[in-house]
Amino acid sequence: MQKTIFSLVLLLILTSLTLVDAQDYDQLTDKQFAEHPYWIEMMQDESVNFYNVQHAFETYWTDRKITKGCGWKPFKRWEYMMSSRVNPDGSRPPADLVWQEYHSYLDKYPDSKSATGNWENLGPYLIPSKGYEGLGRINALGFHPTDPKKIYIGAPSGGFWISNDYGATWRTTTDQLPSLGVSSIAVDYDDPTIIYIGTGDRDAGDAAGIGVLKSFDGGQSWELYNNGMGNAIVGRLIIHPTDPLVLWAATSNGIFKTINGGQNWENKRGGNFKELVMKPDDVDVFYACTGGSFYRSADGGESWVQINSGLPGGSRGVIAVTPANPQLVYLLLTNSSSFKGLYRSTDAGLNFTVRSTTPNIMSWGCYGGDGGQAWYDLDIAADPKYPEVLFAGGVNCFKSPDGGASWEISSHWWGDCNVPSVHADLHVLEYNPADGRLYAGNDGGIYWTADQGTSWHEISDGLAISQVYKIGQSATVRDKVINGYQDNGTSTYLGTDNWKTNVGGDGMECVVDHQDALYSYGSLYYGDIFRIVNNNQQAKIAGNGVGGITETGAWVTPFLLHEEIPTTMFAGFKNVWRAHKIKTGTPEWTKISDNLGGTNSVLMRVLEHSPADIDILYASREDKTLFRTDNANAASPRWENLTSTLPTNTTINDLEADPFDPETVYMCQGTGVYKSADKGVTWQDITGSLPGISKNDIAFYRNSQEGLYLGTDAGIYYRDAFMDDWILFSRGFPASARVTELEIYYDTVDPAEDVIRAGTYGRGLWSSDMYHAVPAADFTADQTTVPPQSTVHFQDLSSGVPTQWEWLFEGGTPATSSDRNPAVTYEIPGTYDVSLLVTNEFGTHSVTFEDYIAVDALMLPIAGFSASRTVICESETVYFTDLSQNAPIAWEWTFVPDDVAFLENTSANSSDPVVQFLASVPYSVTLEATNTVGVDIITKENYIQSGGYVAPFTADFSLGFDKQSWSVVNPDNRKTWEIVQPAWSPGDAPAAFMNFFGYNQMNQRDQLISPPLNLTDINDPYLMVDYAYTYRMALYDSLVIYVSDDCGDSWNRVFGGSGDDFITAP
Repeated sequence: MQKTIFSLVLLLILTSLTLVDAQDYDQLTDKQFAEHPYWIEMMQDESVNFYNVQHAFETYWTDRKITKGCGWKPFKRWEYMMSSRVNPDGSRPPADLVWQEYHSYLDKYPDSKSATGNWENLGPYLIPSKGYEGLGRINALGFHPTDPKKIYIGAPSGGFWISNDYGATWRTTTDQLPSLGVSSIAVDYDDPTIIYIGTGDRDAGDAAGIGVLKSFDGGQSWELYNNGMGNAIVGRLIIHPTDPLVLWAATSNGIFKTINGGQNWENKRGGNFKELVMKPDDVDVFYACTGGSFYRSADGGESWVQINSGLPGGSRGVIAVTPANPQLVYLLLTNSSSFKGLYRSTDAGLNFTVRSTTPNIMSWGCYGGDGGQAWYDLDIAADPKYPEVLFAGGVNCFKSPDGGASWEISSHWWGDCNVPSVHADLHVLEYNPADGRLYAGNDGGIYWTADQGTSWHEISDGLAISQVYKIGQSATVRDKVINGYQDNGTSTYLGTDNWKTNVGGDGMECVVDHQDALYSYGSLYYGDIFRIVNNNQQAKIAGNGVGGITETGAWVTPFLLHEEIPTTMFAGFKNVWRAHKIKTGTPEWTKISDNLGGTNSVLMRVLEHSPADIDILYASREDKTLFRTDNANAASPRWENLTSTLPTNTTINDLEADPFDPETVYMCQGTGVYKSADKGVTWQDITGSLPGISKNDIAFYRNSQEGLYLGTDAGIYYRDAFMDDWILFSRGFPASARVTELEIYYDTVDPAEDVIRAGTYGRGLWSSDMYHAVPAADFTADQTTVPPQSTVHFQDLSSGVPTQWEWLFEGGTPATSSDRNPAVTYEIPGTYDVSLLVTNEFGTHSVTFEDYIAVDALMLPIAGFSASRTVICESETVYFTDLSQNAPIAWEWTFVPDDVAFLENTSANSSDPVVQFLASVPYSVTLEATNTVGVDIITKENYIQSGGYVAPFTADFSLGFDKQSWSVVNPDNRKTWEIVQPAWSPGDAPAAFMNFFGYNQMNQRDQLISPPLNLTDINDPYLMVDYAYTYRMALYDSLVIYVSDDCGDSWNRVFGGSGDDFITAP
């Protein structure tokens, strides 16, 4: 309680302070966060804690209406990306982390530079139609000073691109530079082979900034030139018009200047500057903007003065000047989202007057309107010949013919308003000095106009810069891959240069029916899921308010198809939901995880269904928690919280269940990779020597021995059961691409034709053959000593991914096989050799195991079994598992008493029967197992305690909390009951312990539930416990005891203790 009071007092003190610096966000109050969108500045300041940015954003939007184009979505995508990369305390990683870790990895392991794989880009290269659909976002434009055919673009997560033919074709030269976004370009006018690029994402934070890169060969290769500047996002670059060694840069860390071609940079003014412009006729006069504040320099950028005359301030400003009248300065100011006004100076930026405050040219509408997201999409340009002509935009592009006094729409995001369609969200407007064309870069690509905006021409084809969130590879059609894109909807790859757009908006998770490729599914943010038929028709089948769903989903809402029944879908919103018959109509959804939602708004991030056991489903939330159910197909699945044993307190990015072993699952968590051999209860770190960057996705390759492909923020890696560590699997793949998902296509005829597909955030869709090497034959068998007429199952363990197998079985039937994992019957006693020859495109290898199979004419079975539960309520169901050895072929189960029922199509002669016990008595269980030699019998007396343990019952927690004894219910998935070994307990026996110190969660009831107890013969039953309780705070804990006489369906309170009377050690 004292801590709570202290926090309140501290808060009240801070609200009375006057802020000295806008960067002191820690001193802002919730009232201030609610009144002003500080979150915009905070998200772009890498020193601000991620969780503080989230708090500022959520506070601002409380009780505010979320409208189209209001800036909510750009934040949410930044939040999604950043949440999995921050440190556990919310601090953000260094901007150059990926760059440094990747190069350090290559230096330590030089053999990795000759990486395996043969990756090729599948696109998309071509825009299916114009305007609404696009390829990807462009932040920067650059031009050759004399050759108008040479155009350069910078993508915020796709690198630097060159065209030598007016944009008819494009190629990139930055694929081997990890984590590269580009937000500014400057070309040396004296020697155009020298090019500078400013790194990072100026407008949305999709890529971290590492300062300036410089090329001396026309952009073919690059060197880091950031000495003195460090890790900054560089939004603008200017080269001195007569001395090309002098440059200025507007960055997230201030305004910098170099006098030696970027070898050294000096900071001339602090702050987050996105805009920097030089006066056309005076190299000493500069204009700049940080937020909505306008600055001017009269000494070549050495010193800066804020200009306020005639200016109201704002959230963001952009500047335009024109050589047609160098004294004019145009300043477009915005609020956080909408147009605030166009201001003009006629005295070189000393004084301004307002030219217009309407219409809202940041809006989606033809004539203005509400909303906009000006902090994200904004630029302005003044015509170099006609000083009164301006072009500016946010969502759409507007033109002013009279120096900003009036505005008319020039292009519309889908072609309304009787103007050309140009993709939404404009980020850069630049005139080409060589031919006077005006170029525009937006969320879809690049456009130009040569007739004052009457017509616009799109030249994006060839730019593979799509920002892919998720992909879905068809299991039956090699060339069908559905992709979800930021800004550019959902499209399906159908073969070379053949793409079909399926859903608009922002595309997220997507899958293809693994039995019928006619059906696929795409989604929008927050869980709106669409059924797509034949790549065309679509119908919304899920989302908040659809089919009974009452919750919203995450920015990228996870969903998947049942591994065996693709008409069943699981989707993660706040809880996990399930629907059947999803191919027709609007399916009805059922919530199957009431106990996971808790009392907060935390949403699901990852779902994984086990191919090896379709009853196993994993679910991970955004709050770094993990759950598993072992009866996912039941009406009300039971969930186990696995959070407490997770290896780190970082976000789970992906889970991959082993397709053969139901116990094994793999996990990408933070910068690590982990393996569990017990369904997520414990974890083994298999990260090895991988660079310390985000691990985003992992894929298990079924035609190998535990082959794992790993997608990261810089490259794809591979390892299998024969490797001690990971190898780089990235030949031909861009190190600059952030891998978001990996999926594998399995050829039904030839495993050599298997391919892996990779979705990337910034470089589109990629494909490669699988990892292959010279094979080395090896195998094992499920049993090597058997009685006659037994069947032995062989398993190939060969390395190198063979594609053909030739088996020889001495004494077996069949005597030969070309199957990968054959089954062979041995009838005659003796010892026999087994041989295997394996082949792939790299060669062959064979091995023979002599006397490997022994057929023993006298080998009897050894009977054995286990049960899912041994203490149950009357009429509950138990799943039995046969553990008999030595090739049993027949089983006979006996239960005493025999008051039982066999369920799920099992019987007394099944190997693994499912049994319902109908009486409240102890049951003895007998199994008679038979093989070709004889019989063995095992009996377990009073094995099933139906109706519960007969009183008197004593528990000392020596068995812990397991399925046969005590269980724990933890509703908030935080602190709960655990087993400890206190020195004071009787006989030093273990005790159940609950530590509530410092845990001020009122009315949270963590339940410790006993096994069923049979009290039929007890006249006056009572419960006695040894307990100890002390307190260290003013608040009291309580112990409440409930009794259920209907197997937990309802509970009656019989005891409650708290306060002074309950304390044993005050």
